[in-house]
Amino acid sequence: MDIEKLAKMLDGLGHPLRLKIVGLLARENRAMYLNEIANGLGINRALAKVHLKKLEAAGIVKSKVVLDEERGKALRFYELVPFDLHLSPEILEEVVE
Repeated sequence: MDIEKLAKMLDGLGHPLRLKIVGLLARENRAMYLNEIANGLGINRALAKVHLKKLEAAGIVKSKVVLDEERGKALRFYELVPFDLHLSPEILEEVVE
């Protein structure tokens, strides 16, 4: 992993609410609609969306839009991108080189 990718990932994970979102998506093990995530964490949609955008920019979650013909609107679903993060002083030394 290069230093830029590592920094982006750590920045994405660098907030307790974003860690809770990752935990929720990992526990549910499926794509979830924005409202499901917000309701699952007891927060409003706007706050969930801000944090999901940050996680998506970091490559930790991905989203897809699904047309709900019954409701006549597009719904954005989010799912966790599998990742494995191991961090130690030795790994950071390698990344810096």
